[in-house]
Amino acid sequence: MIIRQEYLDRIQPFIGKPVIKAVTGLRRVGKSVFIRQIINQLKQNGIAEKNIVYVDIESLEFDFIRTYQDLNRYLLEKTADVAGKIYVFIDEIQDISEWERTIASWSGQPDRYDVTITGSNSTMFSGQLSTKLTGRYIEFPIYPLSLREFRDFFPEFSDNEKLFDNYLRYGGLPGLRILDELRDETVLPFLRSIHDTIVLKDIVARRNIRNTSLLADICRFIYDNISKPLTASSISAYLKNQKISVTVPSVINYLTGLVDSQLFYKAYRFDLKGKRQLEINNKYYAADLGLRHSQIGYRSSDISYLMENLVYLELLRCYDQVYTGEMGKWEVDFVALKNAKPHYFQVTMNLAEPAVIERETRSLLAIQDNFPKTIITYDKIHGDGIAGIEVVNLMDFLLEAY
Repeated sequence: MIIRQEYLDRIQPFIGKPVIKAVTGLRRVGKSVFIRQIINQLKQNGIAEKNIVYVDIESLEFDFIRTYQDLNRYLLEKTADVAGKIYVFIDEIQDISEWERTIASWSGQPDRYDVTITGSNSTMFSGQLSTKLTGRYIEFPIYPLSLREFRDFFPEFSDNEKLFDNYLRYGGLPGLRILDELRDETVLPFLRSIHDTIVLKDIVARRNIRNTSLLADICRFIYDNISKPLTASSISAYLKNQKISVTVPSVINYLTGLVDSQLFYKAYRFDLKGKRQLEINNKYYAADLGLRHSQIGYRSSDISYLMENLVYLELLRCYDQVYTGEMGKWEVDFVALKNAKPHYFQVTMNLAEPAVIERETRSLLAIQDNFPKTIITYDKIHGDGIAGIEVVNLMDFLLEAY
């Protein structure tokens, strides 16, 4: 079992503390393995096995737990004769009816229960849980493997170029490690089955969607347009041009399902001049490029969009919030905030021509503050920076914790 140390380090200070730990992430991103790693650490620290309760809602062993009453009853019966604090882990809790009622009850007994839950729906904790537990829970998002983690999972790729090529093509789902070899014939069917599971369990069933072919059309369209500004109206107009009848509210419903399932992340646009979040021209990024390629294929001509998608995912891992930016009539690819302090990023294939340099630097130079500004380029060789703007190679950026 490969330890995902960055996530363990992040959650460790809150284990045993009176807050609910809510671990979120795409299905098959490694949440269950992460929970087992936390449990192993507890055992190594001297916590008795009887004081640890793990419930995997997707396992037939726990098929009898369907409501919040079932969950509460099971815990009380299992720990009736156990003294001391009980460390409770509930995996994929969204499948339990009114689960938040039991979690809220346990949170009111911090001396007895320490609770960690996982879920595959991005809004379930910010909606259902936040109303019951204001200020008493912390969310810990888990993402597909970073390139650094991918290197740990696949040490056979000692050459960085080969490492990056496989990562770009097949994505970062940890389950890829079970395959004997990374090649299209084995990887793509494996990823398609995961994609189908996510669509059926987390979108179709949860939102009672009947027109699954329309959902598939919208999903493919977004995959085909990652890193581009999209609206429900523009998606509806495109589909109508393809002789597919759909209303804007239906598109919004399907879009919401795709984002809630965490197949896609929605990057909001921020007006740097007016200092406000905009409600139009938001962008969508694939949570995992391997899943994208399992649906529409891998195209080397998409490299500039794939680059931007990779950078966005890496910024999500390292920063508190990530927006796309607007500075007057110019675009700033990303505004990443950590402790409310911004770092501005542009992503480009190269800086070979003066016109490209002018295009990529003008919006950054127009920002009148002293916070860091960085251009990320596919170029293997770059200079020492441009007018105070740092320039880094994409692979260097992905392999170093930024």
